Amino acid sequence: MYNQIMNKVNYAWERFNNSQLAKIKKRFALEEIVTKGKDEFEKQLFLKEWVYESIGRGIPAKDYSYKSATEILVETRNGKNFYCTQFAFVFLQCSLSLGWHSRKLSIDIDHALGEESLHHGVADIWSNQFKKWYVVGPMNNLHYEKNGIPLNALEIRSEYLKDINKRGDVKSVIGNKKECLSSDWSLKKPYNPSNYFWIAVYLRNNFMERPGIFETKMLLWVDRYNKNKIWYKGGNAEEESHKHPMYKGQFIKTNDQKLFFPEM
Repeated sequence: MYNQIMNKVNYAWERFNNSQLAKIKKRFALEEIVTKGKDEFEKQLFLKEWVYESIGRGIPAKDYSYKSATEILVETRNGKNFYCTQFAFVFLQCSLSLGWHSRKLSIDIDHALGEESLHHGVADIWSNQFKKWYVVGPMNNLHYEKNGIPLNALEIRSEYLKDINKRGDVKSVIGNKKECLSSDWSLKKPYNPSNYFWIAVYLRNNFMERPGIFETKMLLWVDRYNKNKIWYKGGNAEEESHKHPMYKGQFIKTNDQKLFFPEM
């Protein structure tokens, strides 16, 4: 049912020769930051760690949805703090400046109307080394591995939905494999695998060419586990529980893995 719509879906990718990307790379010496990595994977993890260390955490002072990574990095150096969305966005544009495809993702736990959402912003990045996408949580300096292979969002979700005795050796890895978080699968935290029940992928990353991070269609993963559910946001002191606003014409449902994770 969902895949009949998918034939009309196209990603919009940033051009790697965009002059603004070159300026980000030069201004923040990104090549020097990643050069200590022995291979592409380590270089990408060093970038993840640098973004984590470079941005202050807290409530943004204003709307940054039309700002570039450069503007966010300059403002954080002046004492401004940011949410997960800005961490993921900075990682995305810095990755692009180094020639790596990256995208923005939104994730959340399984919850009902009135229950607290843990809506979280992460990124994923294409690995030429592993020939796949894998997810990166820059705000927590985190990625996930199984048997030494980095996992994409859907793989993390699949592991979470398994019987507890069949989940295997999934590690929540901080930094460049510095340490691993406890894999308490029942723990409801933004960085935990339980927060990959809902997954939506932004259909464009060309925010240099056309600013506005929320002005995009999104692929919403729907299968037997969530096809009869609705994704809600809020449910906490800051925001009343309500239907996710992207249902108003921006979500496109799919269960097509090849579309969700296109080969680059």
